[in-house]
This record gives sequence, C-alpha cells and structure tokens, in this order.
Amino acid sequence: MKHRIVADGQDRLQRNPEFKARLRQLRVSILERHASELAKAGLFRRSILRWQIWMEYRRERQKIVPSSELLYVSRFSAGD
Repeated sequence: MKHRIVADGQDRLQRNPEFKARLRQLRVSILERHASELAKAGLFRRSILRWQIWMEYRRERQKIVPSSELLYVSRFSAGD
C-alpha cells in the first residue's frame, strides 16, 4: 500500500465512527466518575462541577486527538 498525504485528514478523523465512539466513551466515563457528586450538589456546586468535568474532558481529549499540525496519511491499494 502507498501512503499519501490527504488534505481533509482532520475532517476524516472527526467523521470516523471509531474515533467518535472513543470520545463518547471518554465522556461517559468522566460523567460516571462524577455522577454521585453531581446528584448531591446544589445549583452553584453543580455549575462548578460541570466546568471541572468539561476541563477534564478537554485535557483527556487532547491526549487522544492528534495535533492539528499533523500531516494526515491515507492508505490506498498498490494499484492506485
């Protein structure tokens, strides 16, 4: 197989079902970890918790998502 640089690599990644599932699982695991605390919290505390959850999600997502400066590669069959 030949490797070729593709212009829409970031878009392809965002549409990839496996990538979407991995991000969804990350979100679910973070929410499950904080569920009991969210259930007990009042309005103000819940707002703070949601912000902390969002920041944790962003931090963990950065570990999964490739850099925006990355050159994406697409694999094609040798006949192309």
